[in-house]
Amino acid sequence: MLVATAGHIDHGKTSLIRALTGVATDRLPEERARGISIDLGFAYWQPDAGPTIGFVDVPGHERYVRNMLAGASGIDFALLVVAADDGVMPQTVEHVQILDLLAVARGTVAITKCDRSSPERIVEVRQQVEALLSTTALASAPMFEVSATTGAGVLALGAALCEANRVEHKRLIHERNFRLAIDRAFSVSGAGTVVTGTVRDGALDVGARLLLSPHNLEVRVRGLQSAGQPRTQVHAGERCAINLTGVEVAQIHRGDWLIVPSMHAPTMRLEVRLKLLDVRTLKHNAPVHFHHGTADISARVLLPKQASISPGTEAAIQLALDHPTCAVAGDRFVLRDHSGRLLMGGGTIVDPLAPTERRKQSDRAAVSAALQSIQPAEALAALLAVPGHEVDTVDFERRFNLTPAAARTIYKNADVVLLSPLAVPARRVAAITENIVDSLETFHREHPDARGMSARELKASLTTPISTDAFLALQKELTENHVIATSGSVMKLPGHTVDFSAADDERWRKVQRLVQSRGALLFSPREVTAEAKISEPVVKAMLYRRRSSGDVWRIDDERFMLRDQVAALAARAAVLAREVGSRGFTAAQYRDATGIGRNQVIRILEFFDSIGVTRRDGDRRKVRPDYFLIVGTAPPYRRPLDKPARSTAP
Repeated sequence: MLVATAGHIDHGKTSLIRALTGVATDRLPEERARGISIDLGFAYWQPDAGPTIGFVDVPGHERYVRNMLAGASGIDFALLVVAADDGVMPQTVEHVQILDLLAVARGTVAITKCDRSSPERIVEVRQQVEALLSTTALASAPMFEVSATTGAGVLALGAALCEANRVEHKRLIHERNFRLAIDRAFSVSGAGTVVTGTVRDGALDVGARLLLSPHNLEVRVRGLQSAGQPRTQVHAGERCAINLTGVEVAQIHRGDWLIVPSMHAPTMRLEVRLKLLDVRTLKHNAPVHFHHGTADISARVLLPKQASISPGTEAAIQLALDHPTCAVAGDRFVLRDHSGRLLMGGGTIVDPLAPTERRKQSDRAAVSAALQSIQPAEALAALLAVPGHEVDTVDFERRFNLTPAAARTIYKNADVVLLSPLAVPARRVAAITENIVDSLETFHREHPDARGMSARELKASLTTPISTDAFLALQKELTENHVIATSGSVMKLPGHTVDFSAADDERWRKVQRLVQSRGALLFSPREVTAEAKISEPVVKAMLYRRRSSGDVWRIDDERFMLRDQVAALAARAAVLAREVGSRGFTAAQYRDATGIGRNQVIRILEFFDSIGVTRRDGDRRKVRPDYFLIVGTAPPYRRPLDKPARSTAP
């Protein structure tokens, strides 16, 4: 069990921890000189019976609330300390509010310095504490009257902590991947870089490879310690020290996370459920401090339709962070005002991968409502109930930090079909499959000489909506199960055939060899007639049939191109588009990337514009993400051997 202290400055938190554990947590010289806690202190207590209890001693001064917030992150139990002489003070109130916002539901109260106060005063302070806690999850927390100086009440408090430690506190060790919020980083002679923190989820073994997020730095676990003892494994709920290789101390900061590489998805936009304290109205675009894990990040509040939130109310909002963080649905957070002096509120992260306003999906309101459940199985069921919505399994598993085994169990128990990377309701997949078969039957009946429908045509014919990614995955599955047959971008029913005569097949093979040997990509019937010694009417009729069967594309009124060459050139355009970025590429850049002459490049790009592979904007072009539905796939494009590649830089 991990216990964090809470309470006003000079109420005896550090002295009480020393009385319980024998450990002085004021490790900084300045702390000892001034007699106050400035940063986090740590201690461990191994009772005679029962597991180890860890303590995080937090500072009580108003100036160091950010450090208190870092220490209270991920704890199991709160030890609220109130001095009998002072009673409830401002930071007592603030710390209790923070514990409530962080959903800390287990704790106890220690009324300290009882040796200096009268029984009447102690009763008065008890009443103050009861009133303060009455509206929180700690309302029924037991109280102990203690003195760290005389030792009075310390044994009874320790016994209560041991009893609480025996009560099971469920931690998601097997369902969630390992992650840890770093609160300290330092170097140890002979060992190297060491970080400390509380394991939030999962388990970690020596030798594991992790990622320092959000910096995307790969590290390896060289050694582990917990409660001052070497360990081969640590798990959720434990404080630990991790000896790392592959990173320097200067590269690590409080607030960074150690996570498994597959969960690396740094985010600067969060959708949250906020509880605003009864302090002030919160307006759109208001600057705040966002406290999450051990991090303190500047952020802005984004409210729907630029509204405002009244004090003492709750609302669904977005937060735009100034720096990326690593968050999981269900994580708790706290907001302070721009000055860092006023506690504003806090709540729960609903979607750590929230889209920006410009990229919001059309069904975003329904998706947001579905994600209000922070239980993965419930959230999945709600997402699948959104009409037409498909669940990206990669994002879903990242949202909830799910292990592969836990994710498989959730998918197995849900009525879904996995069309990687998407989960789609089984009923919808069945309806789409039936729709595909019906469309192909109709097409074959109306176009017996055509080999089949292009993927784009078939998808457009469906009455049940499906995304491109899910459609392609379903196409592959149906092809493997022999429900349909696929060749390039053309789909047909397995029993459908287009019969060409042996003479026609031989003529077509001759034309293919001729075109491929010439080096020129575009060809006309007249050129084929002259070189293949086949009459022009026969060539034109053959090209018409082969065009219907998907073997050849008509580029313009006079010129054609083989199917695989079109697919390869479209793929090269897609690669070039990724290389040059969001502005798009020019005809000259495409010419240099392909090694094709300018005249042919212009014809090819205008053809791509006409069929929807590219979209022209001025003298630049962008490639649509699902271009392969139009032209199919092919081996990578190979440049002419005599034309070396030039730079594609804009």
